[in-house]
Amino acid sequence: MRSTIFRSRPARRLLAAAVLSLGLVACDDDDTTAPTPAQGSDIATLASNTGDLSTLVAALQAAGLVEALQGDGPFTVFAPRDAAFTALGATLDAVLQSENADVLTDLLTYHVVPGRVTAADLREGLVLPTLEGGSLEVSPEGGASVNGANVVSADIEASNGVVHVIDAVMTQGLNNVQRAAITADVSTLLTALEAAGIAHPLQGGGPFTIFAPVNSAFDAIDAGALLADADLLSKTLNYHVVPGDIRAADLNDGDVLVTLEGSRIRVSLDGGAKVNGANITATDIVVDNGVIHLIDAVLVEAMDAVERVTVTPSVSTLGAALSSAGLLDALSASGPFTIFAPVNAAFDAVDVNALLLPENQMLLRDLLTYHVVPGTIRAGDLVDGAELETLEGNMVRVDLSSGAKINGASVVATDIEIDNGVIHLIDGVLQESLNIVERASIEADVSTLVTAVGAADLAGVLSGPGPFTVFAPVNSAFAALAPGQVDALLEPGNIGLLQDVLTYHVIPGDIRAADLVDGAQVATVEGNTVTIDLDGGPKVNGANVVATDIVTENGVIHLIDGVLLESLNIVER
Repeated sequence: MRSTIFRSRPARRLLAAAVLSLGLVACDDDDTTAPTPAQGSDIATLASNTGDLSTLVAALQAAGLVEALQGDGPFTVFAPRDAAFTALGATLDAVLQSENADVLTDLLTYHVVPGRVTAADLREGLVLPTLEGGSLEVSPEGGASVNGANVVSADIEASNGVVHVIDAVMTQGLNNVQRAAITADVSTLLTALEAAGIAHPLQGGGPFTIFAPVNSAFDAIDAGALLADADLLSKTLNYHVVPGDIRAADLNDGDVLVTLEGSRIRVSLDGGAKVNGANITATDIVVDNGVIHLIDAVLVEAMDAVERVTVTPSVSTLGAALSSAGLLDALSASGPFTIFAPVNAAFDAVDVNALLLPENQMLLRDLLTYHVVPGTIRAGDLVDGAELETLEGNMVRVDLSSGAKINGASVVATDIEIDNGVIHLIDGVLQESLNIVERASIEADVSTLVTAVGAADLAGVLSGPGPFTVFAPVNSAFAALAPGQVDALLEPGNIGLLQDVLTYHVIPGDIRAADLVDGAQVATVEGNTVTIDLDGGPKVNGANVVATDIVTENGVIHLIDGVLLESLNIVER
């Protein structure tokens, strides 16, 4: 078959030009004289007058080979019909792009044999050298074929040779990267190969088996983030390449293949051929240095936790948070880890800007490590009611009563495999490990209260063991106070008054919404009582409870739409 000495593209073009211009003859070892060429049209003109060869003619024009095929010859051309280019899996635009001229020259000259070879000469095992520098193997079984392409119309005589029409484009003369260049559905992969700088190694040597993701496969990941990280890109692409020439018939259910990256991919034939769960959508695209199989997903299992988050659009906020918290190295370690990863929408319930402030780095570390459990726990391993200890040190609770939940946050995607564990996506940020002050500091709607707690020097108290129940006024509640009242409360001289107001919103103990009793008088830390009213929805001293049971490490927060000032006397108010 093909020589293992790979000529460079310029060398092949020079070879093709030289042979075409000189009309060298090479039919087989016993053929020393060229048959007299048939009279009539030259090969290029003949092709242009044959309706079923219009794509080939367009390709010859794009490659600048028309004039050469009008030369003396003789030549034997195995001419793919139009349907063959359609079956190639490439659009005409992809084949004819000007930047693919070198590839196109190699492709077309691989279909041209110096000399005049008739159908009668096509005998079993005959190897024909091509102008491209490779070779074609003939098989007459079931009708003449070359490299598996059937001859559907033979011995079309031209003045400078002979044409045989075939039913397939022979791409065996191209290498992996060249083949990708004329396949419209893998243009993103080609861009990635070039960006990673590994296109050149895959152009020679081998053989290689490439599981090539189609363009739509990249829609499921952040392709921009992948292309921006050269190391991650090379690692990911090499994970799609297996040394050796592995055809579809060689794949067995359960096979484990070692990739160039060094990790393994698993073959499954249950319900159709798959690698790591990605469907193989096209097989046995043979090239001169191996074979390509198309798949419908990007294989990301070789990535660690941080890398996987980096290329997953739905958790980009988590990626930014991990970076801000200085946790990238920790979660890139060997692990294994089980990560309950909040999707972007989950962070809408918190003040992300506050969370990412440098002064909140330790708080952020505690928050994020509360989402990480040592070990690999897949969906099938979750047990209803189980408590899992996190890296932060506190526990998260599993609830399987109505779909999998972690601390009440729904698990929306499971078993995202990574090389150092597994990721499950959840629809909420787990904040139960934060104390009341920490939790309030990242709650966007209570920023005025947080400012007030700091001014009143109560942060230390409310960060203590508790437990406490806080009826926390939202920002609009403070805005509804009389003009200047908030500013007055925050003046340094009024710290005692501010402490009284704020501690009037705090009740000793952990009182959940279900524990509230209509008409109950509940003593506050300030010393006076507040009245609970459940008629028409829960209220405290007439202020509506707008959100309940925000659980923290040292108690619970309920949001209310009013500031409770009933403990103040007339002068204080």
